[in-house]
Amino acid sequence: MKRGLAPIIATRLAALYKRMDEAYTASSASLGLSCEGCPDNCCETFFQHHTYVEWAYLWEGLRALPQATQQAIAQASEDWVRRHQNPILPGVRPRVMCPLNLGEEGQGRCGLYAHRLMVCRLHGVPNELIRPAGPRNPSGQRAAFPGCERAQELGKTCTPLVLDRTPLLTELARLEMDFVGRERMRKLPRVDLTLAEMILAGPPKI
Repeated sequence: MKRGLAPIIATRLAALYKRMDEAYTASSASLGLSCEGCPDNCCETFFQHHTYVEWAYLWEGLRALPQATQQAIAQASEDWVRRHQNPILPGVRPRVMCPLNLGEEGQGRCGLYAHRLMVCRLHGVPNELIRPAGPRNPSGQRAAFPGCERAQELGKTCTPLVLDRTPLLTELARLEMDFVGRERMRKLPRVDLTLAEMILAGPPKI
């Protein structure tokens, strides 16, 4: 069954995304980090996403686009998947522009900027995650990520504000549970999809 987002879930996710954007802005400002002129376009990076609630929210945005734009995005998604399945150099992941990128007509902007997923919002700045304590992790393990190459270079001359992903991911996990339901969570397969695959698959079937 294809299931849309309840308004309360969509509102909570939009509020969480706002918190993510604010945290990213604070961290990037501490570095003086900007994507302008960067040769390493993050929109060509291979990202996978892992929540049904974000998948559904992405489709809320897709449905609101003009039909012609939806068709163009679907075609770009097919091309994206095909090029990754059949790379020119075997074993080397190709750099392919995200199917949501509007290209020259949109000056390279994301066609669903307000609906972009967590990974797209937080990538680039130095960040950390404190994993929950448990039998295998009694004291809580800290995982640190240095940020993109430009952020690492800028960080050599200043003290960056490290983005703490822990409360953001905790709230996203709550939203996922509220959207899917505890019983369904035990039965559904884990989400490991790229944006292109989420687009071609249609809204999540839960």
